[in-house]
Amino acid sequence: MSDSGTRKSGPRGANRERILRAALDIISTKGVDKVTHRAVAAVAGVSPGTTTYHFTTREDLVRDAFSLYIDDYQRALVETLTNRPVATKEDFVRFLGGMTTLNPENSGLEAIEYEMVLFAGRDDAMRMRVAAWSRTLESWLSDPLERLGASRPLEAARMLVALSRGSEFEVLSRSQEIHRDQFAARLGTLLDAILR
Repeated sequence: MSDSGTRKSGPRGANRERILRAALDIISTKGVDKVTHRAVAAVAGVSPGTTTYHFTTREDLVRDAFSLYIDDYQRALVETLTNRPVATKEDFVRFLGGMTTLNPENSGLEAIEYEMVLFAGRDDAMRMRVAAWSRTLESWLSDPLERLGASRPLEAARMLVALSRGSEFEVLSRSQEIHRDQFAARLGTLLDAILR
């Protein structure tokens, strides 16, 4: 969670997490600018006083909501790659194809991620956390790429992640779906070049 020092201390309760998830819901559909104590309280079903009790400032609320998102992301990533490791070229296509949102109607999580990156650019307390988050997937993919023969596995992982994130940005910015087969072909072409 945030090191802001202005957050009210106390156990992480159900209201606190409900508030953070409500903030993420608002961010995913309307953006960070629409996050206010009152708006979050309405979505969370709590009083505005409850949000200000847990989060003194709007920035604390947004920062901690993004920290919760990062924690959820990392937990899900570890679980997914532990239960179904990536070991072959086909595994990479399956995994990255499954985690990359290619339909604008399902792009709420990607909207959160892009809002988080923009927020971190203006918020020193989040900058390092978001930088570490952005490297998480790369580090998980570099070892299997090395085993498959990639000469520069970390750089190769960065390219694969960039392709996935760039495709998501394309979907968000154009509000146009990328078909799974088209995305798989993009991944296959890049993987072929990486694994030569």
